[in-house]
Amino acid sequence: MNKNILIVLGGAVLVAVLVAMLVQVTLGGSDEPVEVADVPTTQILVASRDLRIGQELTPGSMRWQSWPQQSMFRGAIVRDGDQDADDALEGRLARTIAEGEPIMRSALLQQSKGNLVAASLEPGQRALAIEVNASSMVGGFIGPGDFVDVMLTYRARISSDDEDPNVRNFIALNLDNYATETILQNVKVLAVDQTAQPPKEDEKIRVGKTVTLAVTAEDAERLSLAGELGQLTLVLRAIGDDAIVQRSGPVTSDARLTTMGDEIYRGVQKIKEESGKNRQSVRIYSGEQVSTVLAK
Repeated sequence: MNKNILIVLGGAVLVAVLVAMLVQVTLGGSDEPVEVADVPTTQILVASRDLRIGQELTPGSMRWQSWPQQSMFRGAIVRDGDQDADDALEGRLARTIAEGEPIMRSALLQQSKGNLVAASLEPGQRALAIEVNASSMVGGFIGPGDFVDVMLTYRARISSDDEDPNVRNFIALNLDNYATETILQNVKVLAVDQTAQPPKEDEKIRVGKTVTLAVTAEDAERLSLAGELGQLTLVLRAIGDDAIVQRSGPVTSDARLTTMGDEIYRGVQKIKEESGKNRQSVRIYSGEQVSTVLAK
């Protein structure tokens, strides 16, 4: 091989080696870590998991995330001291938010929006409005967010073809015209008239004309029918009282409301028994022996 060619090739190899060494030193030949300037950060509220539209913010659905101060944006919720993320915001979402996405107040359903009632319903619930007045809604002290029982007072007539006076007396002593009973318990109030937010402390109590309740589909049917049968009355529950009370006695009626009729009936029956004029039995006297048999 030509001697000049060998010299050229050797020089080329040497230049390539020198270039490679220069690049290595320039781009990362040193093992020492590269110092990065400290960037001021703050903590803002973000979603800790994927949140869907209409979902209520519950414990564990939000967390604090460090965020560069130079990248702060309007509407971000900044942590105040040692504030817990669950205490920073409450309400229902007006849109879907992905995990890690900042949560702003604008993402919540506003109290004045008409879809707030629909968003407040749990899966399977229905919203149904009933007519009320001052006496049927505890003088106006019932507001959105309260829980109530629903009572129905209705007119009932029961007649019997039985000629036995005892049967007729039994009916008369238990029902004259009216009866009342609790048909629904622990029902949430969604709105009063067109207002779906609780009144402020300094706001005057206002008596509404309609109250919207959150009920199941089946209870919505019962409530709608009950409104046609008689008068509906709302009974306010204590805060935190969600117990369902099982009826231990008979339905309350106008005849059972007082016991005067029962006392008179028992007194008349006692007189009949003592006088031997009890229609339900026949007394047979045989000398000094007295026996009683049921009359057929």
